[in-house]
Amino acid sequence: MQVSNDTNSVDPIEYITKQLSKDLVQLIQVRDELAIRQGALSAAKDAITDRAKAADELASAKDQAAAMVASAKEKEDAAKAQLADLKNREKALADSVKAFEACSTEREKAVEVREATSDTREMHQQQAQENLDSKEVKLIADQAALDARIKTFQAKVAALNA
Repeated sequence: MQVSNDTNSVDPIEYITKQLSKDLVQLIQVRDELAIRQGALSAAKDAITDRAKAADELASAKDQAAAMVASAKEKEDAAKAQLADLKNREKALADSVKAFEACSTEREKAVEVREATSDTREMHQQQAQENLDSKEVKLIADQAALDARIKTFQAKVAALNA
């Protein structure tokens, strides 16, 4: 299509009948191509905007992930420290239980020895008491016999002196 006015003028009827339909088809094609290009440009702008948003979201997600990893590491370190402390406390408790059991066993043995010794002493004391009781009975009998002999002797001496 010739838009400038530097050539010979065109007959309008001839243009309308012959050239207009061709120019219209060509203009429609140009319009469609411009629409496609405009859509492509809009899509490219949208893609650029989406990429910028995605980059911001990615950076935010990376920051959040780094914070979560740091928090998880801190919690893991705290859990490891607590686990080590619990293991140490468990070992100390086990050692304490073993020491208590050993001490209890020793005390039980000592109590058994004391009981056996006490039983033996009690038996010896009982035997000694029985022995003392029998000796006391004999002593009383001997004392009575001696007293009787002394009285008899005194009576004999008094009879001799009289």
